[in-house]
Amino acid sequence: MRKLTRAALSLLAICAASSIVFTQSKAKAEPSLLYQVTGKGLAKPSYIFGTFHAICSTEMVPLTSVDTYLNQTDQLMMEIDMDDTAEMQSMSKSIFMADGKTLKDFLTPDELAKVDELMKSYLGAPLNNLTNIKPSMLTVLVLTRPKAIGCTPVTFDLELMKSAVGKKKPVVGLETVASQVKVLDSMPLDKQAKALYKVAADPTKAIAELKKLMDVYKTQDVEKLFDATTKQETDEMEFHARLLDERNLSWIPKLEVAFKEKPTFVAVGAGHLGGKKGVLSLLRKKGYQVSPVKL
Repeated sequence: MRKLTRAALSLLAICAASSIVFTQSKAKAEPSLLYQVTGKGLAKPSYIFGTFHAICSTEMVPLTSVDTYLNQTDQLMMEIDMDDTAEMQSMSKSIFMADGKTLKDFLTPDELAKVDELMKSYLGAPLNNLTNIKPSMLTVLVLTRPKAIGCTPVTFDLELMKSAVGKKKPVVGLETVASQVKVLDSMPLDKQAKALYKVAADPTKAIAELKKLMDVYKTQDVEKLFDATTKQETDEMEFHARLLDERNLSWIPKLEVAFKEKPTFVAVGAGHLGGKKGVLSLLRKKGYQVSPVKL
């Protein structure tokens, strides 16, 4: 459940320079969501920030502190270009199942009845009005409702995009909506539907798991967040590799080009930063100095 939540949420989402922590020793680096990238002949540093795509504003790092480093760069790079109208329109179309499929093709009448209860309780609409929406998206819609997490969630990625546009900085994407949807759709619809039913069967458990992720995010420890995000059943390991590992690897050449062209502020889901195959580790293997910035 935790894995599916992170996957679907991907479709929807700092202080003065003197506060940078340069860890040159082998001591454990101080946890951070923001990292400075230097070395390999880069004229100016770039930055990588780990977001949580939908989170309570009280759980967020203050945007004003992050803006300090966005101001030091010449462009914002995100998972997808949220300032591209065509991309955003394609995202809205991607939430529906193709070929006339509906939840009735994957769930029993008893399971559908339980999901119907969930939709009425959290979305205020009967399942009949939503039955052609992808199960993973229904899961996201439920778990990001104020009734579920106790607030109207904020999309940190969107707030950063608005800030960049306001400063007349270009916004670019690491991938397209189509490529991202292709990865998310690699989770079969029947598995998505069963995961949605599990939420319907015990909403409080699913909500508690999401809140635990938010609590870990607040620690700003990307390694702990990676571990929490990737806890999964054995049969989900292949999906995890497509969702995180393969995308991380495909981003590195694009990041390198961007860093060489101009100082860049990169904002991607924090789950992409940690781990041996995370963006931070892959950049270090390429020879860059990747140093945590204390928030």
